[in-house]
Amino acid sequence: MSTLPTFPANPELPAEKEVARQAAPALLVNLNTLRAVAALAVVYSHITSEAGLNLQPSIGTRGVDIFFVISGFIIAYISSRNADHFFARRLIRIVPFYWAATLVVFCVALVAPRVLRSTQPDVVQLLCSLLFIPRETTYAGMFPTLVLGWSLNYEMYFYILFGLSLLISRRLAPILCCVAITAVLWLIDASGSQNPSVQFYARPIVFEFVFGIVAFYLVRAADRHRDALLGAPMAKPVLLLVLGAALTAIFYIEAEQGFGLARQLSAGIPAFFIVFCAILLERIYRLTIDSRVLFLLGEASYILYLIHPYVVFGLLRTALRGVQGGPAGTVAVIVVLMVVSSAIAIAIHVYFERPVMRFLRQRFLGRSRSA
Repeated sequence: MSTLPTFPANPELPAEKEVARQAAPALLVNLNTLRAVAALAVVYSHITSEAGLNLQPSIGTRGVDIFFVISGFIIAYISSRNADHFFARRLIRIVPFYWAATLVVFCVALVAPRVLRSTQPDVVQLLCSLLFIPRETTYAGMFPTLVLGWSLNYEMYFYILFGLSLLISRRLAPILCCVAITAVLWLIDASGSQNPSVQFYARPIVFEFVFGIVAFYLVRAADRHRDALLGAPMAKPVLLLVLGAALTAIFYIEAEQGFGLARQLSAGIPAFFIVFCAILLERIYRLTIDSRVLFLLGEASYILYLIHPYVVFGLLRTALRGVQGGPAGTVAVIVVLMVVSSAIAIAIHVYFERPVMRFLRQRFLGRSRSA
């Protein structure tokens, strides 16, 4: 993600993809669309960053905040449906590609160190990265071997707290997790520890997982008042208006450096409204953006998020070096970089991630499909 800091022989045929979409759990279509939007926003932020085309305003990093709120909602949602093998399912979802990509980047840094400017073949850093342990280095700060893995350190932290909460009470796990996140942050602050790895978990951005859990409970409450919402003529237009305003606000506020507000407020709150409104529009009004391409890109958003810096900066330093000229040329370069990054991500998802996850689920969970 951004600075702070989810092959067999043949892909599925269009008809098979349509069956997969129809079989997807409720609430998935709009969340997949938001994943695609969030990932593309982060891609755009790196393309236009100082290390890229150096354009102003360079926005899009707040796609990370949308991801965190989505994660909070999804984890609460799937655990309410089926909490069995929770941690195993989470590991199967995020570990295989992350480990594979991390090892590839490490090998490149080892064999051709000049190719990667902020990554070194540091074995200790590699081990910490693979184990999702944040570690500060002099050459990359708190970023792991695979740079955007910093956000996965937060995701794994969230999964651990949620998994422990499930051991106490499946019904109250989301609430217990929110309490745990708050308690850990308070304890770290109270301890006065200056250890960067400890302070990493005291960043208030972790509250964005809590925002997602709050969205889950509000959506569940809205389900109980479905008839009233369907009978309210202004409810759907208001949700659409709030969704549009929140999408505009999250990136406008980013362009204005957050107006001095903490990130969990300047980005987390708009991200909450984006996720909440998108879910309600689908859940209550069956209003979705019905696009196979967006759905597939949403499924591949985890891959897109992790790999795009290497695609973007690699192309800008080689094949696309100096080709942009004038506004039209710049727009063309941006489009090419976003399309190429997306196409590579989708290919990896279809030919690597999806079959690997299917195999692991069959091997360890005894079934081919899992949230």
